[in-house]
Amino acid sequence: MKRTTCGIYLLFTCLMTTSVFSDPVDITYNLNQIGSDSWQYTYTVTNNSISEGLEAFTIWFDDALYGNLAATSPSEITTAWDEIVVQPDPLLTDDGYYDALEISGGAILLGQTLGGFSVTFDWLGQNSPGSQYFEVFDPTDYTTPIAIGNTVPEPATVLLLTLGGLALRRRKFS
Repeated sequence: MKRTTCGIYLLFTCLMTTSVFSDPVDITYNLNQIGSDSWQYTYTVTNNSISEGLEAFTIWFDDALYGNLAATSPSEITTAWDEIVVQPDPLLTDDGYYDALEISGGAILLGQTLGGFSVTFDWLGQNSPGSQYFEVFDPTDYTTPIAIGNTVPEPATVLLLTLGGLALRRRKFS
């Protein structure tokens, strides 16, 4: 019985971390701590349903939780995408953002994934940073969001955490 329950739990977790239930756009992140309060998000963007190609997106940073944003993407990204960072302003309660706009024919086509978009920041909150809100814009006018969502940890990270939890559970009940 325990084996069946663990198998069902593992199958459910795997399904939830794949694109079976995907949104029009998936933005996953890998999070690395680079100093006591300094962190780096590295994003991977997947176009699941935008037939014209994904050419612009914005990721928002809460003004109360993030400071000193800096785009730190490698040259493969910066030569094909124009990146802009606007700092959060707690006095005006304005969130900051990271904006990426395709500039050299390198749109993320339907079914494609592109990784390497990177932002460093100071974390002002408790525990560790997590998910953020994002918007993907219509490539004809760049003002209308055609997809919105929240960034999620990369599936491999979620799967490893789940497997670790299962191992601890098995050890506890053995």
